[in-house]
Formats: sequence, structure tokens, C-alpha cells
Amino acid sequence: MKCLKYIARKDERIWVDMSASSSSNDLPIVVLREIRETDADLLDVLGSPEVSGEWDRFDDPPEAMLSGAYYGGGSKIVQLTDGTPVGHVSWIQIPYGPNAMSLAWSIGITILPQYRGRHLAASAQHLLAEELLGRSGANRVQADTDIGNFPEQKALERAGFTREGIARGAQWRCGEWHDRVVYSYLREDLPLRGSL
Repeated sequence: MKCLKYIARKDERIWVDMSASSSSNDLPIVVLREIRETDADLLDVLGSPEVSGEWDRFDDPPEAMLSGAYYGGGSKIVQLTDGTPVGHVSWIQIPYGPNAMSLAWSIGITILPQYRGRHLAASAQHLLAEELLGRSGANRVQADTDIGNFPEQKALERAGFTREGIARGAQWRCGEWHDRVVYSYLREDLPLRGSL
């Protein structure tokens, strides 16, 4: 069973995955923490084309970009347990009906290139999904990625998300429409996934 420990420190609240063991099949332990003013340079690097890569590069003018805060969203820094920041997660609310109970979460992630391939994205996305389900009445957390972004598809599957299908022509990026692979993590999945 997943064991999350809520830790409150000065000016920050974080969830730490306490259930991971030293088994090679387990995901690494990561921490999701609030963004601080001192993270500005890190966020600039994470948002750069060199780091965000081809799957998260938009050529729209700033005024055409949507604000996650407008959609009930937020973001946190992903860090190792030693305090090393390695990335950034974000989330917004999306409706599946006209009532509040039909709101779901949609999440995204960027990990610094030098920390990719270590299953940190899987850990962070799993932890974020459980945190969002734990603090809301939502039944669904979803993530989507470009149909060609195989590393992120693997990370979502490793995080316990279920591949649902393809959203055809769903994202406008760099002058053309792109298909997206859609994944979900439901409230009912929590006990079925076991510990990571």
C-alpha cells in the first residue's frame, strides 16, 4: 500500500513517498515542493527550448498562451530527497460535465535532461496524481503526450497510468495539429496499483 507522508516546513508543504523500498523494481523517491522565488532561474531553464524539447515547444505569442492559474492549476518543483531540484510538475482542472464533481485534473512535467532516464518523471507523476486525488473530490487525473514521445509514454505507464487512446488533432503546436496519447489515473486505481 502506498504510504505518503505530509511534511510541513517553513513556507512550504510537501508530500514525500515513504513506501519505496530498495528493490530495483521500485521507483525512486522524489519530493514535490512549492515553488520559491529562488527557483526563477531553474524555471527559466526548464522552459527553454533546449530543455522542454520538441514535444513542448510552442511558437505562439505570449498573449495567446493560456494561464494555468485561470483553470485552477498550479505547479511544484520536483526534487530529490537531498534537495536537488530536477524538474517541474504542473496541473490544471478540466471539466467533463457542467457540475463540480465532473472536474478532473490534467498534469504535465518537465525533467532536466541530465536527470532523465532515472524514472524520476514516473515517481513525480504518480506522487502528483495521488496528491491531487487526496486533496480533492476528483475521480480522475489525466496526462497526455505527443504520439511520438515514447519516453513520456513509458513514464506514465510506469507511474501507474492507463493508456486510454489517441486524441486526434488535439494540440496546435508549431503551425500544425498534433495527435496526443491520453492516459488516466482514477481514484479506483489507488488501491489496485499497490505500492511503488
